[in-house]
Amino acid sequence: MENQENGEKNTSQNDEDQQNNEPNEEEDNSEDDNTEVEDQAGTNDTDGIGGDYPSCEGIIFEAGKEIDGSTLADCVVEAMISQQSGSHIVRDDTGFSSTVDFKWDPNFSLSLHSNEFSVVLKEDTGWVNTGTGWIQADSNSTEPEVMMATSLIDLYRVFSDPRFIAEYLGAVPTWTVVGEESTPDSEAFVDIAWKLTSDDVVDMGLSVLTDWEYWITSDYLGAYFAATGTSGDFTVRTSNTFIQWGGEVEIPDPE
Repeated sequence: MENQENGEKNTSQNDEDQQNNEPNEEEDNSEDDNTEVEDQAGTNDTDGIGGDYPSCEGIIFEAGKEIDGSTLADCVVEAMISQQSGSHIVRDDTGFSSTVDFKWDPNFSLSLHSNEFSVVLKEDTGWVNTGTGWIQADSNSTEPEVMMATSLIDLYRVFSDPRFIAEYLGAVPTWTVVGEESTPDSEAFVDIAWKLTSDDVVDMGLSVLTDWEYWITSDYLGAYFAATGTSGDFTVRTSNTFIQWGGEVEIPDPE
């Protein structure tokens, strides 16, 4: 009889211990749930709202949104320099095409290759090779070959340096987000990006630019840029297709 009473007491004590432990398990589960929610929220912190680039803060990619041109330009420059290198193809509707490689190491350098000539640009100088050797630009020279090289360097410093694209972006007062669309060139490093457009007419001095289009990723890297330039009676549409960012590139050293 005494053993039976002791058994009942032990059973009652075990039930009480089990009840005391149950609330602790619920508290542990609730903490895990909160951690999971926090982790999920954290994955969206850099989705088109500034990312790791302070200059991109406030830029939102959403159909119908408007983006200030100068803000977009600063953002694009910061994003591209962070990649340290890239490649793009420059084309126009006259049939001209060239491939451009560029890098910051730490100073900027660029090489351009077309069927007719090659160009190497550095921060404050440049060279042209038309098949007979490298000729360095010199604005003070009167030699025909050097004058030609200088003119080409000045021209392609504008059309090939990716930072000048950012200058164009900043010249436009306001860009409008159309939506996520396929990039016009299959050679672009992404198939789909955010399409931005502007109807603004911008006088850049040498030419007047219209019909602006720009495709940009959620990481603020350019995929495709196009605009129409008019100078006098001559009109040409030029495009830049970015085929890679952050990869290895080789810049010839003409020096």
